[in-house]
Amino acid sequence: MWTRTRKCEKTRRISAIIILLFCICAAFVMQFGKRWKHDADHSPGFAAYAGVRMQESLYQNVLDYYLPVISTQPQEQRSLSEILADTVTGCFPVYTYAAQAGNEADHAQSFEAELEQQLALQLREENEAWYTQESGSDALDKAVNDAVQQPHPPQMQENDLAGSREKSLFSYATTKSAPVDLKELEDYQTLVKKHYCIDGTTSSNAAQLNIKKLLKQDMTLAKDADGPQILIYHTHSLEGYRDSKSGDLKESVVGLGDYLTELLTERYGYQVLHDRNTYDSDRDRAYGVAGPALEQMLAENPSIEIVIDLHRDGVPEDVYLLTEVNDTVMAPVMFFNGLSYTNTSGPVSALNNPNLSANLAFSLQMELLANEYYPGFTRGIYLKGLRYNLHYCPRSLLVEVGAQTNSLQEAMNAMPPLADTLNRVLSGEKP
Repeated sequence: MWTRTRKCEKTRRISAIIILLFCICAAFVMQFGKRWKHDADHSPGFAAYAGVRMQESLYQNVLDYYLPVISTQPQEQRSLSEILADTVTGCFPVYTYAAQAGNEADHAQSFEAELEQQLALQLREENEAWYTQESGSDALDKAVNDAVQQPHPPQMQENDLAGSREKSLFSYATTKSAPVDLKELEDYQTLVKKHYCIDGTTSSNAAQLNIKKLLKQDMTLAKDADGPQILIYHTHSLEGYRDSKSGDLKESVVGLGDYLTELLTERYGYQVLHDRNTYDSDRDRAYGVAGPALEQMLAENPSIEIVIDLHRDGVPEDVYLLTEVNDTVMAPVMFFNGLSYTNTSGPVSALNNPNLSANLAFSLQMELLANEYYPGFTRGIYLKGLRYNLHYCPRSLLVEVGAQTNSLQEAMNAMPPLADTLNRVLSGEKP
């Protein structure tokens, strides 16, 4: 009995040694198999060919003997570690579910970051001329009619710059010169054709742009508040004009904000807070930088009910936007709304805007009244897919004043009709 046991143990040891040697050989062949195959591919010979075939045969024998479940599955040149990982996840579905759930959680956490990345990319295109879109010839026709493309003027000489900064006299309208046909604008297609340009990245509909509902919204603002009522700020404060001095905020859109503040306070009696801070040192992140600052200003000044983000558009260098209002040559303005909706993703829930309807009502009432009192002053309302910080306040307005090819004086000349139109809307006047 004892002798038989010793013989069994000896046999097991010999078997173990043989298996160990077999594994070492298998590892050796599998390790250098690729090299042999590479040599066979580039300098075929009998030894290289035999090495490749030995490696493939040994590899398949190992699978047949130790992993029969997967030996018949197509491997597609996967590594043994990849095959084992697939086998483990297939045998343990709970692990597989947990891994997938983790991936989904990571995806959800990164979704808003991806949207911010999308926003940063879209900001590069945000200020394109609205009439260059693929929305059709109607937008182009309206651009030609409302904002005349003049030959690009010669650059002004340095000694002429001082005179270009003067505030021109402007003849304010007292009566409507071109009343709009509200009945006609109840038709969605007619409303869009005459007063909107919808960017190709987004979509709207008749329910959203219902003129009856938008005109019913109350925009009135009393003038007896204890603190500032209107906030003017600039997401892109460094935007200037063709003759602006670089680095001088008084000659950028901030200077326009100074003038608009003066008009609203001295002529119309509103209390205005003008934020002259810079948020676009990194232009692609300007909205993300301005958002928290805007939120803080609103929290510190709860009396603020109107927020105006004053911009300047960007157009091709050979385009010169110009209009004439009451005998004054000026840069036309364009209103801008974000819909928090893209054609590729649908509603952008991470950039939700609960104040969208009020935003749309505000810009439409401004657009229609401006058309009645100052025909040709506006270029319409541009609709795009994200929200552009318009969600912080129901009555938020984003205004593009001219473009980089305009002079600063032409942009300054647009402030009186803009201030007058704003006062009319806030006083409760309807188109």
